[in-house]
Amino acid sequence: MISLELISIFPIFKKEIFMDVGFILLCPDRKPSLVKNTVRSIKYNCRGKDYITIVPNDTTAKEIKEIKEYCPTVFKGKNTITSLTNIGMKRLKHEWGFVIFAGSRVQHSVLRKWDIFVDSEKNILYPLINGKYNFVEGSFNGVLFNKSFFKEVGNFPSEPIESKNLNDFEIAKLLWSIDAINKGAIFKGIVGMNLI
Repeated sequence: MISLELISIFPIFKKEIFMDVGFILLCPDRKPSLVKNTVRSIKYNCRGKDYITIVPNDTTAKEIKEIKEYCPTVFKGKNTITSLTNIGMKRLKHEWGFVIFAGSRVQHSVLRKWDIFVDSEKNILYPLINGKYNFVEGSFNGVLFNKSFFKEVGNFPSEPIESKNLNDFEIAKLLWSIDAINKGAIFKGIVGMNLI
């Protein structure tokens, strides 16, 4: 009897995930084989979840055609990770967007983590990997955003920014996270949410 009560209070044991999540595959390398690998893992581990691929602006028609063999929905961004993310969040047709780099494999446990840790549309989940504990320095491969909150905060800066200690991407993440915090964001670093 005790074990049944314990199971019922821990959300990790839920059988269904009710979050409306779509995957945003960032493909800055424009390699169809990377998209193929990620799409297979989504289909196997997250059945029924939609995905879109975002490629740089200089992607050729031939490359897009090859990518569409694995992911029929492909959009072009500019040539930065932040611009690819901005386009992905704009084009996403779901309440939540999970950003993943093409070539990564999605693990089945990631769905459970979302269900456990998300309690507000202002939550931003990101993986804790390799001793990087904050959003700015941490991995961007596996970040979960709410679409309406992302729209409220605004896009990531996508133009080059000069700095001596951080790269353009980290500066863009820092500026965006400041705006998000001012709008009430709660950043949650999650152990074990890393992707392969």
